[in-house]
Amino acid sequence: MTGQTLPARAQAPAWVAAEMPSGYQTRLLEVQRLSADLHAMDRIGRVLWETGEPLRDAVGELFRALKCEVDAAPGGAGAVTVNLEESRRLLLLVSGAAGPVQKTNEELAQAFQVVQFAAPNDRVVFVANNDPATPPAGRPDPCAPDALRVFQRMGVDVVTTATLFGLWRLSLDDRPKARKVLDRLYAQDGGLFVVPAR
Repeated sequence: MTGQTLPARAQAPAWVAAEMPSGYQTRLLEVQRLSADLHAMDRIGRVLWETGEPLRDAVGELFRALKCEVDAAPGGAGAVTVNLEESRRLLLLVSGAAGPVQKTNEELAQAFQVVQFAAPNDRVVFVANNDPATPPAGRPDPCAPDALRVFQRMGVDVVTTATLFGLWRLSLDDRPKARKVLDRLYAQDGGLFVVPAR
């Protein structure tokens, strides 16, 4: 009987759980916890393949998972503000391009504008998701060399979403070390940021 669809399953009444054998509640709670964990990881994993507003939202989720205070309305525009300790902030300008940034890209002008309005304790960071259809290891550089020089002269750090994803993965195993890497990102005064070798 091909082509037939199964009827939708009805939601069981809340009292059914109390009638189930011992261990049911424990298993149900564990499945719900695991589902929530998987959903949260999926939202962060989107930094590897999304572009535009969904990428901006995923970057915000990643920094929330790093236990940072993030100021970014979902689906909004502008820089994502990440508050660090001691009044330090990262102003993340998330790229809308799916390829390496060229010197003629409008995003260089946007980065310059963010730098102009940044406070003394702010670090402007350009987040690039270059070639999101390719696995991270096979991706090209996030910027053309002349565009990277412009970012560097402006004091804007450039970080790929693959690097941010690696930082999040590091935080799962060693949160203090991941925090030190985040502090290095803040301390760098422009140019391409890479996570130092362990």
